[in-house]
Amino acid sequence: MLGAVSRGTRAAAADRPLVRVSGLTLVLVVMLVASGCTTVRGTSTGPDKPSSSRTQEPDAESPAEPAVRLDVAHQRGGPRVIAASRDPATDHGATLLRDGDRTRLWWCGRNRTGKRAGRAGTVILHASARDLDSRFTGSGGTKRGDKPGQKSGDKPRDKRGQNRSQQRDNAPRVVFSGGKGGFDAAYTCDPSVIKVGDVYYMYYTGTTGKPGASNAIGLATSKNGVRWRRANGGKAIVRPERPKRDGYGAGRPAVVYLDGWFYLLFTDSTASTAGSASKGGNRGQFLLRSGDAAFGKQVQALGERGFRPVSGTGAARTWSLTEGALDAPAGAAAADTADADLMWVDLLDAFAVAHATDTGTRLTFWDRSFSGHPYPSVTVRGDGTDGPGLVRAPTGHAPQSERDPCDAVPLDLVRATQGKPKRTGLRHIGADLVGAQGCADRADALRLLDGYAFPSPEHTMDLVVNGELVRVERRSVATILAPGGVLTRRPALPDLDVTARLNSGAPVLRSRHGQTGLLLDDGRLWPLRTPALAQRIARRNASDVRTVGDIAWGTYPVASVLG
Repeated sequence: MLGAVSRGTRAAAADRPLVRVSGLTLVLVVMLVASGCTTVRGTSTGPDKPSSSRTQEPDAESPAEPAVRLDVAHQRGGPRVIAASRDPATDHGATLLRDGDRTRLWWCGRNRTGKRAGRAGTVILHASARDLDSRFTGSGGTKRGDKPGQKSGDKPRDKRGQNRSQQRDNAPRVVFSGGKGGFDAAYTCDPSVIKVGDVYYMYYTGTTGKPGASNAIGLATSKNGVRWRRANGGKAIVRPERPKRDGYGAGRPAVVYLDGWFYLLFTDSTASTAGSASKGGNRGQFLLRSGDAAFGKQVQALGERGFRPVSGTGAARTWSLTEGALDAPAGAAAADTADADLMWVDLLDAFAVAHATDTGTRLTFWDRSFSGHPYPSVTVRGDGTDGPGLVRAPTGHAPQSERDPCDAVPLDLVRATQGKPKRTGLRHIGADLVGAQGCADRADALRLLDGYAFPSPEHTMDLVVNGELVRVERRSVATILAPGGVLTRRPALPDLDVTARLNSGAPVLRSRHGQTGLLLDDGRLWPLRTPALAQRIARRNASDVRTVGDIAWGTYPVASVLG
C-alpha cells in the first residue's frame, strides 16, 4: 500500500494537464539526461527493489502535509504488573510476539541462584499469556480474574491461593544466559525476537565485562522460542565501530523482517556520529539491513544517501536516525533515545520507531527507504522506567486490528515500572492508531481484508480469500471459514466484484484420496483445509457430501483454499 504522501502525489499527478513538449525542449532534456544531471545520487541492491535515495528531491506538486491525519484512541493498560522475575529491580528490555493464539514475552531479568545465570546473574526470561490483560506465566498463562500465580481452574490450597507446584509452573522461565568464555559470558539482555518461517531469531546484547560497558550484539536461533542455540559460532554479529573506546558499545537491537531483508536497529556509543556523554552517552540509532539473518553477507548500512553496501557490520557509522529526526515535520520526534523498538506497519506502508519520552512512548514514522516521515509522530501515554517493547506479529510487523483492519493499528507495548519497595515489573500500555483509510484502493482492500468476513450489502456475509471476494449466505459458515475473524460492520470499501457465491446447500466434494472441497456457483472447486472442516461446513450449510472419482475430481477448475 502506498503511504499517505505517495497516495496524494499520485492523485496530484493524475490531475495535471497534458504538457506538450517542443522539439528543442526535448533535445535539451535528452542532453541533460545524457550528461548525468540528476538529483538522484546512489541506489542499493539486494533481495528487494532498489530503495529511493535520501537525496532525491520531492515532487514540486507533492502536498506539504500528509493527506491522512492519524489519531490515538482507545487508550488501555494500567499500572498492574503482568510479568516479573524473582529478583527485585531488574525487569526491563521486553520484546513481544503475537504468535498464534498467545502473546509471547521475552525480557531481561536476574536469577541469582540459577545455574544458568552468567557471572553477573543477568539472564533472558520467557513467559506467555492469551491476552495482555492476563498475568504472563512460564506455563499456560492465567485467565482474567485469576490470582497471580494461580492456574486457571485450580482451587487455592493456601492463603496465597497457590501451592508450590503452581508457583514453579507459573514462574517465568530462564531461556538464555551467559556463554562459556564468549563475548556474552557476563551479560545477556535486551532481546529482540522475530520468527521467519519456522525459525525464531533472537538478537541480544552481551558483554564479557561489567554490564553496561563494551557491549556487542549476538544472535541465537530456536525452533520453539524456549531452547536457544547461539549462531555465528557463538561470536558477536555486530561489534562497536571503535571497540577500544570506552563506553557502552553496541547493543539494544531491534529487528524486523521485510521483503527478504533483516532490518537491524541498534545503538553504538563508540561511533563518531553518536551523541556525546553530556547528551546521554548512549545516543545514536544506526540501521543495517541484510538478506542474511547473521549479517555475514549482503550487508547494507543506512547513510545520508540511503542504503549502501558496506564491508561488514563494523563499518563506519556515517548517519544516525537521530539526525534524520531533526528534519522531521512538525509533531515528529526531535531525537530518538537509545532504548527504541522497531516495527513495520503494513497498513501505513511505513516503519515505526518507538522510544520513551517524559509523557509516554512516541512513535516516529519512516517511509520504506528511511528518507522521510510520511506521517507526524504520535504518543501513547503511560510512564515507565525503560524503553518500550512493542507487541508485534512474528516477522516484526504490526498486528492487524481485530475491530477495523482497514483503519486502525494496535499500538500495544510493555515497559518496566518502578514499584515499592524498589521492585520492578513489566506492565502493559496501549492504544489504537486510527484514521489510516487503508482500504480506499481496491488492491489494498483485498490485501488487508484477506481472511476476514464482514456483512455484505445483501444481508449475507462477504469473505475475502486470496484477493477474491466470496459471498456467503450463512453467517455461521463464514465464521468457520474466516481465519482473520468476523467484523461486526462492513468497512468503507470501493466497489468489489463478487467472485463466487457460497449458497446454502452448496455441495461438499470428497475425492477417493480424502481431499475435500466446496463446489461454488462459479463452477470452481474451492479446496477445504482439512477433512474435519468439510464435516463442519456440511452440517452448518445443509450440504450433501459427495464422493467423486479421480477423473471427475480432476475436471473441476481449482480455486483458493478455504479455511
